[in-house]
Amino acid sequence: MRTSIQWLKHDFSAAYNRKWPHAYFRAHLALDYMLPDRAKAVFERIFADYRRVRNKARLKIIDIGCSYGVNAALLRTDLDLDDLYAAYLGSRGSLSGRHEIEHRAFFRNRGLRDDIQFVGVDPSFRAVRYARDQGLLEAGIPANLETRNLTFKERCAMADADIVISTGCVGYATERTFARVYDATAASRPWVVAFAMHPFRYDDIAAALRGFALETRLIDRFRQRQRRFSTTMERQGILTAMTEIGIEGRLERTTGYVYASCYISAPPGEVLYGGTLVSAAKSH
Repeated sequence: MRTSIQWLKHDFSAAYNRKWPHAYFRAHLALDYMLPDRAKAVFERIFADYRRVRNKARLKIIDIGCSYGVNAALLRTDLDLDDLYAAYLGSRGSLSGRHEIEHRAFFRNRGLRDDIQFVGVDPSFRAVRYARDQGLLEAGIPANLETRNLTFKERCAMADADIVISTGCVGYATERTFARVYDATAASRPWVVAFAMHPFRYDDIAAALRGFALETRLIDRFRQRQRRFSTTMERQGILTAMTEIGIEGRLERTTGYVYASCYISAPPGEVLYGGTLVSAAKSH
């Protein structure tokens, strides 16, 4: 179920569950959607810290709200989001056509890293299938975990996860989704790194993860631009909601972009950034 402030947010649903991702990228480019690109460096640094803390080389990542496998494409290659926009939407872009063999070859030829494995979770079954077919995901779970539990097979696909990530689903996905995902992965004690678009609160998700003995920290310096406001009405509605719940909105007011806060949840004492323990901070 969506949150009570979900109506404020621009609706991308018309482009979200098609066989091919071109409409999805076109809709996001129109609003200069950049969060997965901005989040890439944060994820890479956190992955490096996790490897040092847990002494692991190969990582299994659960991506909640994976859509067409954008995070997997960025994190398993040297591509950036502009590269993907150009490939899908450019007049001579490598992915501008709709030929499965060309799409598979494009990502294969980019030298997909095999030290990072992705399992994607998303209600959009066509998007999940596309990402799986291109080899971006090791496994895909096309499910709305707001409304149902994971199956035994789906839980097995998530087992032994190292890190759970999300860049755009908070607000669509609530503590119900995060709790179901974490319950399936709890034996391996994964970290959770999530970006929550303003003005969506993270308190209920943090509380659910606290039930698994995780500490959640808001990392102010990891706050990132998500996209431009779609309309004056959306801007005013989001800024009003931010004021009402106590989220500072200076960046939104001065830049014309909506931002996303970064939250990291992990067992006590584990999370590092550049070799330094992250200090505790209260969530919004």
